[in-house]
Amino acid sequence: MKTHVIAAISALLAPLWLGAAGVAAQVTGPGNPPGSGAVEGVAKQPPGWLRIPMPPKKEWRPNTFMPQITPEAKMKAAQSAMFVNPLGLRDMINMIVLKKKADRGVTFDDVVESMDVRANQLNMMKVGHNTPYRVISGITGKPSPRLEILSYCDVLTMREIVDFVPEFVVFLPCRISVLEDADGQIWIATLDWDVRWLDTNQNPNRISRGLREKAMRVRNSIESIMEAGARGDL
Repeated sequence: MKTHVIAAISALLAPLWLGAAGVAAQVTGPGNPPGSGAVEGVAKQPPGWLRIPMPPKKEWRPNTFMPQITPEAKMKAAQSAMFVNPLGLRDMINMIVLKKKADRGVTFDDVVESMDVRANQLNMMKVGHNTPYRVISGITGKPSPRLEILSYCDVLTMREIVDFVPEFVVFLPCRISVLEDADGQIWIATLDWDVRWLDTNQNPNRISRGLREKAMRVRNSIESIMEAGARGDL
């Protein structure tokens, strides 16, 4: 019975998901060429859509936290969303990750050094370098696949983002992980915080165009750093 209910709800929601994809594909602007799927500004729901009530636009002082959400409310919201979500945990994490595999012949040290060089060229300050694989090996007494976490930051943009939403500090600074997988291949991965994903959101409390552009510049710099590492561009 439960399987039939989930299938029925998924069938009802499918037109909304497909409609959202259609809106994203049709509304374009500067930097978002037709067919890119990106949306510049606010995408408008076409006539006939199920209208979801939205809160009014709010004003708030910079660098002020929002009220705490109770664990019960978080649980209900998350479980309601997961009820019609076809993705597994690995799939959902994969959705929010940007990753690149190092080219053949590029060593782990080549990746790290190349990323540091590119970050310096882009004025992205290196603010951390952790080597947890060494700690793991020290505890277990056994070799561990190499894993290093490098942190870079555009401190001025970071300050603006924290002023807009202080809760974002849990994602800071921008971290890029370099690791060996089970086959000995070297991968480079980071959280893909692409603010263009928010462009179809109808909530009026939106990020400003200026901060959106700066956030995208940081995101693109992080990807450029990863690409340099993957190629070994010393």
